[in-house]
Amino acid sequence: MAQPPVVITLTSEQQALLRAASGKSVSTLRIEAVESESGWLYSAQGKKFWLLKHPDAKSYEAARRNHQPHIDLQRARFRLRIGASRIHRWGVFADERIPARRNVIEYTGELVNPVEAYRRVKGAKRTYAFALDKFWRIDGAVGGSGAEFINHSCDPNLRWRRVENGVFCQSVRPINAGEELTLDYHFSHKAPKVRCNCGSSKCRGSINVAKRGRAGKI
Repeated sequence: MAQPPVVITLTSEQQALLRAASGKSVSTLRIEAVESESGWLYSAQGKKFWLLKHPDAKSYEAARRNHQPHIDLQRARFRLRIGASRIHRWGVFADERIPARRNVIEYTGELVNPVEAYRRVKGAKRTYAFALDKFWRIDGAVGGSGAEFINHSCDPNLRWRRVENGVFCQSVRPINAGEELTLDYHFSHKAPKVRCNCGSSKCRGSINVAKRGRAGKI
């Protein structure tokens, strides 16, 4: 028999964390009596479900430590490889020519809510969380396809393309074999400024966009 939902009242500290992560003022949460493979879910105003917490914080830290560069062949539409990048650490490279306007690889990972994403990226040296919509973030550090290792460029050869409940990296022009794949991360102007190393003639000097820009990876 299904158990009824439980309503909890957030502490002032929890409310402040939720505001910082999502910009929402929420004082109570309705906890659903169901456990997913990722953790407990709660509903926001009875409509959307967010991941409340990971069932074991140590398991997430272990996943990050064991996160190794690799390409999930089931998620990639072309032959790709990961190698050392002149832009930053590891990068993803085309192993064959890729025509323009093609879905190259799906960006996958664990779905988490803004609170959990905020908790994971705060103080982290490297993050792989992508803002799917106002409710969900995709954390490529857990279950990533390899797309999380695509580096930023201010003149990228890929763009983000949302398809239903997923995200693909789509080519904006023909990409030659051996060329590194790049995306414009579109860091928010509200986020701490991050210097750009893409080396493009169109480099804006920062991964962050201007005030009117759209946020992408966080």
